[in-house]
Amino acid sequence: MKKSSAILLFLLVMAIAGPAQKTVQEKNDSVFALVRKYVNEKAVDSLYSLTGAGFRKQITEDAFRNISNNNLFPLGEIKGNSIIKNADKITFYKVGFASTVLTMVVGLDSLGKLYAFAFQPYVDESERKTSAIGSNNPLANAQDKFVDSVALGYMRRLPPVGLSIGILRNGKTSFYGYGETVKGNGKIPEAGTLFEIGSISKTFTATMLALAVGEGKIKLDDPVNRYLPDSIPSLQYEGKVATIRMLSNHTSGIPRMPWHFQSTVVKANDPYASYTVANLYGFLRELKLGRAPGSGFEYSNAAVGVLGTILQKMYGKSYEGLLLSLVAGPLGMSDTRVTIRGVDSARFASGYDDKGNYNGPWNLSAAFAGAGAIRSTARDMLKYAAAEVGEPGVPASLARAMQLTQTETFHDGHNRIGLGWIFLSVWGDEILFHNGGTGGYRSYIGINVKKKIAVVLLSNCGIGVDDEGARLMEWLIRHADF
Repeated sequence: MKKSSAILLFLLVMAIAGPAQKTVQEKNDSVFALVRKYVNEKAVDSLYSLTGAGFRKQITEDAFRNISNNNLFPLGEIKGNSIIKNADKITFYKVGFASTVLTMVVGLDSLGKLYAFAFQPYVDESERKTSAIGSNNPLANAQDKFVDSVALGYMRRLPPVGLSIGILRNGKTSFYGYGETVKGNGKIPEAGTLFEIGSISKTFTATMLALAVGEGKIKLDDPVNRYLPDSIPSLQYEGKVATIRMLSNHTSGIPRMPWHFQSTVVKANDPYASYTVANLYGFLRELKLGRAPGSGFEYSNAAVGVLGTILQKMYGKSYEGLLLSLVAGPLGMSDTRVTIRGVDSARFASGYDDKGNYNGPWNLSAAFAGAGAIRSTARDMLKYAAAEVGEPGVPASLARAMQLTQTETFHDGHNRIGLGWIFLSVWGDEILFHNGGTGGYRSYIGINVKKKIAVVLLSNCGIGVDDEGARLMEWLIRHADF
């Protein structure tokens, strides 16, 4: 249920000077030299002046200045560099700063513009796994080979265990597995291997909400308190009340987590299991909002937990009951559920934290089920993505509900949110995005509705897969016509 990000990630667009006959490597090197100069001079204005319109739509000058001054420049001057490798016209440089060593990623588009500029953790090749990483990737075409480069980059960042990748493209699905479902078992994850998807569950909860709206059971602008016990004071600030819509788009003013959450935790490696609906209501009784609902974005597991409890009470079903009857069942997602049945336990990948220690599953109670309780497979998640892009066979009411979740409900210049879904820009195209993280699992889903492209990554390790998902989405968008 965590949100993860790279150490730094910039997408810069800049003109490349020099003769047309320069090789890709020479062009990349010339850009690297220019960036190194400006980093060492702490010349943030010069760095930003190199960026183009596409970059500035995603990162404002103030935001760029803040990232540079607070994250990049404190690393010190770049003292040395060397090339690690080249892949798909992208160069990976080992960069020695005064205080640390990182990997810098540089890549140019067909117009000679730099579209990839990222700083990532550096892993010494000598420290990487020496044994072969198991995979079922056939390496039969360009897509397979690019997936392989991205997946191996992730798997070699110790201590990842297993990775399942699903791609929807041109109406066809492709699945790739790497590593192991359990440390030492030699079993490569398959399309039907089960993982926890964490906060991607929030998009399912949003879909359930949209269905309830379509059925006339609830309205997005209804006050939240209309569906809560009378003992809970109005969730409002200076007369502005929190609405149902705001629970789903993270603007209600409810903080990320209840402040008494830790005191209710019985098992550190399964923290949500013991937090009850009564606990959640107790938190709401004491809550005083610190700002006007709808005025700002604050990612909130608690808010979506409240929404999930409202839906469960409204329909008189458990969260899993709602999931199966409203979304998973109609879409034929037979492996998507909350509980792991005995018959499915052999397909459930074991979870490990970011240091490779066994963590085990998280069992979210009814209070937080809507925020992150779902387990699924790459195969089922692509069925979900196919429905989101409008593939045929989806019940009309569910298709309308999904369209509603894709409608913008909040935009503050930086964050754009639908219901559950977060809007991002990749290679100039809008995508629907969400990620997820539980104790031993990380997940990513990106969907380009216009081009009907989707990427799903599921890992049974506590190292995030957002960067890998973004790279795959970018490659697929760039090669959409092939």
